[in-house]
Amino acid sequence: MTELLTSSEARALLGNMSPSSFKNLVDSGKIRKVTPPGKSQGKYIQEDVLKMAVELKPFIEAEQSSRQQRRQAGSYKENPSHPAATDWARASDLPYMLAYDYEMYGVENTVDISITHKWWEKNPYMARLLFNADDRREIWGGITIMPMKEETIFRILRDEITERDITADDILTYEPGREYIGYVASATVKKEYATHFRELLQSVFAFACEQYPDIKVTKLYAYASSPEGWDLIKRLFFSPRKDLDRNAFELDLFERNPSPYLKSFHQCLKSKGANIFEPEW
Repeated sequence: MTELLTSSEARALLGNMSPSSFKNLVDSGKIRKVTPPGKSQGKYIQEDVLKMAVELKPFIEAEQSSRQQRRQAGSYKENPSHPAATDWARASDLPYMLAYDYEMYGVENTVDISITHKWWEKNPYMARLLFNADDRREIWGGITIMPMKEETIFRILRDEITERDITADDILTYEPGREYIGYVASATVKKEYATHFRELLQSVFAFACEQYPDIKVTKLYAYASSPEGWDLIKRLFFSPRKDLDRNAFELDLFERNPSPYLKSFHQCLKSKGANIFEPEW
């Protein structure tokens, strides 16, 4: 079955293209429009949109670079007055997540939406978003933690496979009575909203505590490949795993930790009867 997108979803994939520019692509036949019988509102063929996104990549990246330079120069400022909100990613968020990833990572380093869609279908509690509470489409940051078998995570950290190689079969679903290990695939936030990253991180730990003891997330692994990744590792006091890779790190969620985030998390777990390892000095 042909995958279809709404106009707003398609324009998000095209670098938040204006409605008039998008209409020109449709009118010229470069993006096909499908209008179901009895409906007045049409949708657009995803394959055409993704193909056009690749063709427009240099122009999208140039605009994003220009926008970033304006931010750094102080001539372009986001409105910080909007309240922040966090939530798990929904299927309707995927086009805006893709546009966000394009901006943060670039097209070449962004996993295709056809892959990520299957991930989120398998487990909808992996990607936690930070966004404008007044407009969910305006994503400010996100953390993705993928529950997988430890050997699969090790293969990623050793660079034996890439994130693009991860399939829905590799991802585990959260089921009562089981323990899980998570791979932190990403942790990013737009610089102008960095002060809200704390809320995003706290919401992830709050969810983990809420699920305890039915579901136990015992350990996290991460690969430090960005400034935000290094910041997260330092904030949470991950331990190096140089046997896997010089940039690979591990965090035992049930060991004593000086991070304020982990201290609060441990207090929550202890209130529910958890045993936190306290080393003897």
